[in-house]
Amino acid sequence: MSLASPDKLLWLMVALPIIGFYILKTRLRRRQVSTLLFWEQVFEQKRQRSLWQNLRHWVSLLLQLAFVGFLGFALADPLWNSQADRGQDLILVIDNSASMGAINPDTQQTRLEEARSKASDMASTLRNGDNIALITAGTSVRVVVGMSDFAPTVVEAIEQIKLTDGPTQVRDAVAAARRLASDPERRRIVVFTDGGVTDRDRLKAESSNDSDADQESRVAQDESTTPEDVAFDGRLDADDVRLISVGQTLDNVAITTFQVRRSTVDPIGYSLLVEVKNFSEDPVENRLTLKLNDVLADVIPLKLQAGESYRTQIDATSQAGGVLTGELKDDDALLIDNVARAILPERPEIPVHLVIGDESQSYYLNRVLESIPLVRIVDQSQIDQAKLHIFAGVVPEAIPDGPVLFVDIPADGPKQFAGADESQGTPAWRIGEAMENPIIAKQETSSPLLRHVQLQNVILAGGRDIAVNEQLGNATTLLETATGATVCVSVEREQGRILLLASDLDSSDLPLRIAFPVLMTNAMNWFFRETGEIRPALATGIAADVPWDIGPVEETTLARMIGPAGDESPVTVKDGFAKLGALSQTGVYHLTTESKNQTPIDGQEQPTEAELTEGDQESSTSASDLEAGSLGEAVAVNLTDPNESDLRVPELSDDASAPLPPASRSPWFYLVLAACGLVIAEWALFQRRVVA
Repeated sequence: MSLASPDKLLWLMVALPIIGFYILKTRLRRRQVSTLLFWEQVFEQKRQRSLWQNLRHWVSLLLQLAFVGFLGFALADPLWNSQADRGQDLILVIDNSASMGAINPDTQQTRLEEARSKASDMASTLRNGDNIALITAGTSVRVVVGMSDFAPTVVEAIEQIKLTDGPTQVRDAVAAARRLASDPERRRIVVFTDGGVTDRDRLKAESSNDSDADQESRVAQDESTTPEDVAFDGRLDADDVRLISVGQTLDNVAITTFQVRRSTVDPIGYSLLVEVKNFSEDPVENRLTLKLNDVLADVIPLKLQAGESYRTQIDATSQAGGVLTGELKDDDALLIDNVARAILPERPEIPVHLVIGDESQSYYLNRVLESIPLVRIVDQSQIDQAKLHIFAGVVPEAIPDGPVLFVDIPADGPKQFAGADESQGTPAWRIGEAMENPIIAKQETSSPLLRHVQLQNVILAGGRDIAVNEQLGNATTLLETATGATVCVSVEREQGRILLLASDLDSSDLPLRIAFPVLMTNAMNWFFRETGEIRPALATGIAADVPWDIGPVEETTLARMIGPAGDESPVTVKDGFAKLGALSQTGVYHLTTESKNQTPIDGQEQPTEAELTEGDQESSTSASDLEAGSLGEAVAVNLTDPNESDLRVPELSDDASAPLPPASRSPWFYLVLAACGLVIAEWALFQRRVVA
């Protein structure tokens, strides 16, 4: 045993005045009395107990000297032989990922609570000369307390650690711990985890005592890896890492996939891809309940064998959009993966203003429009409600704003572009002569308008060649005849998209083919930019870019994101995408603009710090607040990590990890306890009698 602070032994000098007080004798005062008869009897009794009286004084003296000695040596901070000259940098890594929320049925405690208890006990063993730090390894790695020699701060911080819903980042946390304490001789990393990592079975098989030759061999296998990378990577089997397993193996059933998308053919159809996996060792019976905006949509009974997965695609229809929720009935050890959500885009009604020329009946066009569930044909009195204008056999004096469809085009487009002679105008397009039985020879297969459509060898009676004025917009040829004539063109313009189809539907065989209603459905989706592509539900712990069109693409806009619990955080929107970091909680997030008037970041005046602070104070998640800004995208976030849902805890042997730091308390703790015991003994043997 050695002393960390031998200079504190000077406190033992306190024993000298104590000894002096015991040696010092008190001189008796002379007093005159009338008789000595009674005093002689008292002196006689005192002489019979004089030996015990002297012994009792010596015992009291020895107890007090021992008390001073214990305190003096405690202040000198004695060290065990195993602790001598081994100051250490202790980094505690606590896994606060989703699986750490699993509840132990015996203690009704979560794994995180057990990890916090063990970590607090270890932090309390910090001795003089040691440093300690705290890192969490949940959705993201976070250094909660940097390297410090004050253990109470770490103990208090441990109690404040909260669960996250994301996957564990233990390996990244270990790499961060190695960078936090660069001295390998002093560094000791202790990880409290349930082992919810990739290849968890390897944790109990890998040895931690890798030699220098082993490290050099590992480097030789990967030429891109340097010895510095080996020293600072996230390996859990190194000689400076100790894995402390928490929790016990539990059964669990989880939703591991939950994605929904709108149909590319059916305007109100959607497809749901769902997967449920049984992580138990026994067969289970369960029930998956599907709800759309809290309205029951479907119930699927499940019978899963041990380790079996159930994966299916569910097709359904709904014009309304909203939050599609899947929920398992069982209340197992981990509840967070029993619920999954996805955002189903709404299909709004499309009011159509249909204008038919005198010579066109457009019987087939009417029937197709009526068959599309979202289309509602409005009359002249409701023209202001129209979102789509369709002209069949007629050309208007001016092209209205918004999406426009021209069918059976009889003449050149309106003259709305100035030409060489400003008194006249150039038409938006020019139409050639009607062709006799033109056959489609070529189609633009990459266009979303022709998705699932095959029109080659189709006869378009009344077809005409279309030449679009470049001032109208960016034109794309969709259908071309064998003679090279263009009979169908799509135009991109700022005021709205235009589709031109130069064919007489009343005499053509196009309406008789199944491709025609599909073409019209594609046109509706194309006009309103409804691509039918998947709007994926995000996974916790993964950064993502969410499409969000709220302003000019070339500008970067500041917006805000409201989490499931009502907390707010700023986000930036650039190039039509909201940049989202790793989200730590499951649920539905809402993206809203900062205000009605967007404030671009690039090249624009920025709000002051006071203005931002005032705006933050006024913000809330109430409905009125959402109306103040513009409600943007809703983003669903789920836990779909099988490693987190698998609640098996690997059994780690002592040989599979680095040794624990000294867990016993320093000798000063026991010396202080002994000193307190001596005080009580001395009071019981001597001071209590004097007081009595």
